[in-house]
Amino acid sequence: MIEREEMQELVRNYESPVLLIFGSHSALDAWSGARNYGLRAIIYTTKSRGIIYLQNPIVGMPHEEIEDLPTIVKRDLIVTEDPAELKRRKEWKYAILLLDKYMDIYKYIDDLLELEPIQVPNRAFATYLGGDKYCTKIENDFAIPIIGSRKLLKVENRGIEKDYYWFAKRAGIPVPKKYEFIVTKSGISFKEVIEEPLLLKAEHPKRKYERAFIFAADSQDLEEKVEREVNEGRLTIDALKEARVEQLVLGPQANFNFFFSPINAIDEWGSLDDVYAKTYNLTLNEARICLSNELLSIDERRETIFDGVRRLPADVQIKLLKRIVPSFEVTFHALLSVRESLLKEVLRCANAFLLATCRYEPPGIIGAWAFQIVITWDLVEKYLLRPTIKLDVSLGTEVKTPESYGLFDVPKGAEIYSHIPVVHDVAFRHGGGTNVHMGIGGQYSNAKYNRRMSTGDRIALEVKRAIKRRELDLIVT
Repeated sequence: MIEREEMQELVRNYESPVLLIFGSHSALDAWSGARNYGLRAIIYTTKSRGIIYLQNPIVGMPHEEIEDLPTIVKRDLIVTEDPAELKRRKEWKYAILLLDKYMDIYKYIDDLLELEPIQVPNRAFATYLGGDKYCTKIENDFAIPIIGSRKLLKVENRGIEKDYYWFAKRAGIPVPKKYEFIVTKSGISFKEVIEEPLLLKAEHPKRKYERAFIFAADSQDLEEKVEREVNEGRLTIDALKEARVEQLVLGPQANFNFFFSPINAIDEWGSLDDVYAKTYNLTLNEARICLSNELLSIDERRETIFDGVRRLPADVQIKLLKRIVPSFEVTFHALLSVRESLLKEVLRCANAFLLATCRYEPPGIIGAWAFQIVITWDLVEKYLLRPTIKLDVSLGTEVKTPESYGLFDVPKGAEIYSHIPVVHDVAFRHGGGTNVHMGIGGQYSNAKYNRRMSTGDRIALEVKRAIKRRELDLIVT
């Protein structure tokens, strides 16, 4: 195991760090942020995906207006298959390192360490370099400092004990109810009939890095669909043994992109942190952690083949869905904004989750992370949601009145229905949808910082501030 203290000691000697970016997922946003804040960057990728970065070079100085792109590319960018060339040539600002396969990066760690690298984690980094579902290779062999939590990368994976549901339970925030089932020779079976919409999540039979999803109106519908998918070879019995069936929460989905700043968490905030702590019954340290948990932006996914099916006329959908189960591979991302009053519940859940990671896997989340949330309208007691003063919403003891939930038009004594954010997924690294904010920033971060600020920008800003304050050790593991 590579210990955090080892990486902290390493970065204390850095003078001019370079951002190391895995060439996939959200790399363009990270590269753009490095350029915007005057940091050097190395994008390492395979030749098959190299076209993305070769044909979208992000070069120049901060605020430099570029008219002659080839000239600036020639001045700033180096493309190579040999990291040793990056050591020999000193004039580059940005580099694209082309590999035959992603795992080859492990052969070049010693060469890269001479360049003072800091890895920006994304999902592709954890998936392709992790080695297994526990990200063992990254935890044991990737001896490069990471701006983020090395130990939390595996929490996104299925089949580990302390997954994101484990942390969500300890944070006391709403998650979909899980249902147990029996795996049979032809599919699955439930002991009792479940009269509510269900979702099955299983390993994709042909792509080990993807999941298969099956949506159903109830348990009988799900049993029938699973049997059909098994018979058609689109789902395996082995995958069902590791699958999860959960309540299908109805409502719009969104990715809420956050950034937690360890630097801001140790600073004083004037009267703001004192009042925040008193208002929400927190310690001053907890209040500063919550205030440093910055909401940057919101996006939504567009997925194949599902998105195409739902655009068809209803009569065609009904006939088509008798023959296929739509796939849900993420294809596009789109900008979103949430109704302002609903931010209170989203922020409360995000803060509670962050504090849980600090407690159970210190130092907890660092840097960029994201919630995937469904916001539904339902009876609050169904989700054990308490009116929150305390951030651990499941353990609140306050008197439950409509006003406690921010509802001012519900008679006292009536059953309380409200918007409820239900967590479907958590990303412990640079989120996948943030390229949609590249070049324009996120609406919440732009407003806070009075400038364009995407997630890539915010990562680079944190590194820049850490260099200036000689506190790089606070932001790496």
